[in-house]
Amino acid sequence: MKEYRNPLRRSILLGCGAFIALLCLTLAVLGFVIYYQGMIDKYQTYIGDALNLILTETDGEDLKTCIETGEKSEHFLRTQDFVNQVKENYDFTFICIVKPLNLNPTDNMMDVMAGITREEAEEDEAFYSVTLGALTGDAYSPDVVRHYLDRMQGGGVSYYRSRTEFGYLYSGLTPVTDASGAPVAILAADLSMEEILQTLIRYILIVLVEIVLLAALFLSVLYRWLNRRVVVPLTKLEHSARGLVESSHGQENPESLMFQNPGIRTGDELESLSDALTTMSEDMKHFMRNLLTVSAEKERIGAELNVATQIQADMLPRIFPAFPGRDEFDLYATMDPAKEVGGDFYDFFLIDDDHLAVVMADVSGKGVPAALFMVIAKTLLKNRTQAAGTELHPGKILADVNNQLCEGNEAELFVTVWLGILTISTGRLISASAGHEYPAFYRAGEGFALQKERHGPPLATMEGLRFRENETELKSGDALFIYTDGVTEATSADEELFGEARMTDALNAHSRETPEEIVRGVRQNIDAFVKDAPQFDDITMLCLRFR
Repeated sequence: MKEYRNPLRRSILLGCGAFIALLCLTLAVLGFVIYYQGMIDKYQTYIGDALNLILTETDGEDLKTCIETGEKSEHFLRTQDFVNQVKENYDFTFICIVKPLNLNPTDNMMDVMAGITREEAEEDEAFYSVTLGALTGDAYSPDVVRHYLDRMQGGGVSYYRSRTEFGYLYSGLTPVTDASGAPVAILAADLSMEEILQTLIRYILIVLVEIVLLAALFLSVLYRWLNRRVVVPLTKLEHSARGLVESSHGQENPESLMFQNPGIRTGDELESLSDALTTMSEDMKHFMRNLLTVSAEKERIGAELNVATQIQADMLPRIFPAFPGRDEFDLYATMDPAKEVGGDFYDFFLIDDDHLAVVMADVSGKGVPAALFMVIAKTLLKNRTQAAGTELHPGKILADVNNQLCEGNEAELFVTVWLGILTISTGRLISASAGHEYPAFYRAGEGFALQKERHGPPLATMEGLRFRENETELKSGDALFIYTDGVTEATSADEELFGEARMTDALNAHSRETPEEIVRGVRQNIDAFVKDAPQFDDITMLCLRFR
């Protein structure tokens, strides 16, 4: 058997590991996003509270005057002190009031006020403080100034992140308005994001360590559980099934099949599968025993059918020319059964030196029952016709044979028959039909045509039937073609029948040829019509030409 490169244990281990890693990674990313957003919300609240607090101590109208005159008012100085206290207590990186001017690379912002702590004042007050009305030079990039200019157009607090020479900052902006509500300047507060970055790094490291530990623990537990509940039972089943397959290769003795019961007791579908395989192995042995018996019986029946086919073929006259010493007529006939044996038959024989009997018949059904009934019907017809003596009446012959066939016909089979008796010296043909197909006659200069004769019901349908006789005269060169319904009902793959018209056309295409060539020509036309479609009925034909 095939050896697999990816055993189930490895697949389960890799699959569980990938699933756990993906799950942990998803949870970690989700936790990171939630934690990060929480920190941002916290920073926004922190900055917003500080800005709103400063706005309560800021007079926009006074600030506007200070900006225009360049002089610091008493209220301006109180606001400056308050901003310094906020920065002292709120730990902001920067708190300032500025007026955005334009989007130029330099001198795009005017300093108004900046908060400084006591420590910064002691360290370098000139560095940390700003001059009212001074331009900031290149301290602000156009991208940053754009945020300030946008805030000059609307109220409320807006936030943005930026990376500057002072580090990673999170900034909040809100406009300072005058008495009419017009923006005068922008109050800004910058909070360092270094702390949050360090916190996030610690969080990521902790989560990674937890993921590795939890994944290893969970993977170990899950793998052990799956190995005990799934892999081991499946491995036992695989070994048992492999043993059964290997023992069955080329094996004709069912007792040599080996299946070791894996003995799985998991109480789930695997146990059910194990029991099913055990039952299947026993059923397979039983099936092989029956198959051997049936095969032997089939071989015996096949041999008997071959013998029956040969017997049936031998019962029909197959040597042509049939009457080498008689040149007054020539005939040829064939019968091709749909199965090994068939129900069609033909017959021809001399009753005396001047009378030739011609028979064409079709038994209902196919196969062995039809073949047995055919043997009986053929025998009775020939015996009764030969025993007729000088009373050569086909209608009377069919009536007598019908009564004989009705006796003990519990299978309710029946047979259609066309019986004709030709007086060779005169060409007089007397015929009778028991539900059979219309014969086709060839007349010189006219071609083949069906002769619509009146006929009675098939033989063996009921006792006491009478059959009307038909009389015609054959002249030199005339011909008779009789057949069974397997000819006209030959069916193509498109479910189309060969039909009487195609049969008549085929006959006329070979009308001047010998009876054998006529019969073979019709059969070739049938084969070309049906092509690869299966044969469903016996095909029997007989052609007689009168000379």
